[in-house]
Amino acid sequence: MNEPSKHIDELIVKQLVGELTSDENQTLNAWLDESDENTTYLRQMERVWEQSQGLEAFRSVDVMADFAQFKMRVGMSHKGAVLRHTILRIAAVMVPALLLLAAYGLYERVPGFGKWEAFYTQDKVGNIVLADASEVALNRDSELLFEKDFRGDERRLRLKGEAYFKVAKNPDKPFIVEVGDARVKVLGTAFNIDETKELITLSVNEGRVLFIGGDQQLEVVAGEEALFSGGMMKKRSLHSDNYMAWKTGTIVFNKASLSEVLKTVQDYFDEVEFIVNNASRSTLNITSRFKNPSLDDVLVELRIHFKKKFEINDNKLIISD
Repeated sequence: MNEPSKHIDELIVKQLVGELTSDENQTLNAWLDESDENTTYLRQMERVWEQSQGLEAFRSVDVMADFAQFKMRVGMSHKGAVLRHTILRIAAVMVPALLLLAAYGLYERVPGFGKWEAFYTQDKVGNIVLADASEVALNRDSELLFEKDFRGDERRLRLKGEAYFKVAKNPDKPFIVEVGDARVKVLGTAFNIDETKELITLSVNEGRVLFIGGDQQLEVVAGEEALFSGGMMKKRSLHSDNYMAWKTGTIVFNKASLSEVLKTVQDYFDEVEFIVNNASRSTLNITSRFKNPSLDDVLVELRIHFKKKFEINDNKLIISD
């Protein structure tokens, strides 16, 4: 549906306040007949109108009576009264129109007011089951906005941060996650999305996912991950399951190089914001497993295995010989 014109919005408001003329009614009905989406738009406006207590308060004000009292006090002429009466009738339509459109904007966009709900996490991982029985695990310091009941033709969500989705299958209603400048579209599968600064990483655990960014799109299947940054998109094979460590609490290194280890350490531990590697290149690999480890636990083993110094200072991990 194209965005309704201002003229159509004004006709809808005039219908709601009982000010619609016969010709205007024909114009509005002709617009409604153009598509089912136009009818849906009108129904949404009507729903907002009925649910808005602010508009009820506006209706309860006897504008004409108050204006009559004002006219008597200032000795307004009949001609001036007619002009102001006309202006007031226009205002009686336009003021609720502005209120209605503002309320509709809140209904469409603001969590808790209308059709959107919000789920936030701070220093702990959170879990939620959506209306369609899909399950979402939300990483620390992340935010998920989603439609309450998924009533439309799509199941739409917006993500900031990182989340793991296990999507209930529904071929008739695609599951769409908007994250940054990209979108993920699925019918039913399991995947992880991580948004950090200007990089979005999609890792697929089950099934297949359509990853869309700008004018590009990739089909990503289980065992693959895709990256989107700076308008460019690429995919590659998953090297390990450590992209899920924030959810499972388990870090597994299987013949991992030092660079692989450092990436996982930075992803998993909030204490590590920066890494400075001043050490000489190492050809050693490590095989190890950690369950809910502390940073000290991991660094102790890395010192022993790689025979290097690993020190944390002001959220900076420094490696040296």
